[in-house]
Amino acid sequence: MSVDQTVLAAIAAVVVIFIVVGIARAASRRRAASEDQFGAGGIREVAVGSPGVAKTDLRPSGVVLAAGEDWTATSADGASIEEGRRVRVVGQDGLTLIVSAEPQAPPVSPVPPVPGGE
Repeated sequence: MSVDQTVLAAIAAVVVIFIVVGIARAASRRRAASEDQFGAGGIREVAVGSPGVAKTDLRPSGVVLAAGEDWTATSADGASIEEGRRVRVVGQDGLTLIVSAEPQAPPVSPVPPVPGGE
């Protein structure tokens, strides 16, 4: 095999590798037929009463983490809910959850030490 043949064979091998890698990447990015009907993890509904956490500010819409997945959500009463606040699912409209903010627990004040006591 001459040097020219070796170079042509190497170029052909590289081209084939690029084609195979490109096809594999395209196949891995292909959306499933049912992806438009389901949430990111494959579930379509979250049970009413399920707890969650606001991942973004809801003004009145945003993103919450509920049932282990991120969901688009809307505040039930239209009020803003700040990021990090615990929420409760009160309904669902398609793939959008309707949530209410959980009441915040009152801050716990430390008990002052008793003078002379332990």
